[in-house]
Amino acid sequence: MKPFKLSDMRLERRLLVASGAFVAAAVPVALLGYAATHAWGPLHRLDTGVATKLHAWAVRQPDAVGFLEGVSAVLDPWTLRTVALGTVVLLAARGQRRLALWTGTTVAVAGVLGFGLKLIVDRSRPSLPDPVSTAIGFSFPSGHALNSFVIIGVLVLLALPMIPRRWRAVVWAVAGTAVALVGFARVALGVHYVTDVVAGWLIGAGLIAVTVIAFETWGPTESRRVAEVLGEGVEPAGSRAAAGSTKRDTAADADLG
Repeated sequence: MKPFKLSDMRLERRLLVASGAFVAAAVPVALLGYAATHAWGPLHRLDTGVATKLHAWAVRQPDAVGFLEGVSAVLDPWTLRTVALGTVVLLAARGQRRLALWTGTTVAVAGVLGFGLKLIVDRSRPSLPDPVSTAIGFSFPSGHALNSFVIIGVLVLLALPMIPRRWRAVVWAVAGTAVALVGFARVALGVHYVTDVVAGWLIGAGLIAVTVIAFETWGPTESRRVAEVLGEGVEPAGSRAAAGSTKRDTAADADLG
């Protein structure tokens, strides 16, 4: 009989944590989806009340509408996926295949989850008089909210090891502001309800937690807690080494020139 190892216990513990993170995100999302499509009173009043008030504000603020449409365009899911694809190619070219696979998988799963849940929940978008903006497809969850949360979060986690520690909180704050602005834009433009955006964020948080745990479990070094990854980024040693190698190569090329 094969002896039980401490590493096996760590793996089991991390898999349990990953499962718990997924459930923690999936349960409220499922409840939100059910409540949203069955006109549950408090949630219905929240969604319609916020949508009506923000729509009235947007109608009076054409410049703000233009800005929010620009935010939605710049941080559109397909624009962010293009950036993510370029990042995957760069990581693979630098020999960081584990990071490339983690990035590509996390972004792809976010897209599939969002698309699949839209079809399952089948929620119509808000119907408002004199709409200031339009969007196609179903409403729940918000693809902009989900994909901006996931892709911006992934990019920050990749970049953190190369950012001085004193600036990391600032980077997270800027990233969080961008994600929040995208969510606000989708509701203020009248193309999503509040619950659509919150559901997108919950799915994104759960997905990143699960894939980070899986990445840390599947590695040559001692696994770290999710909180440590959020502070240090994914694979900090490998990221710094690759960055240093790139700088050395650039310096060498300059000397040869």
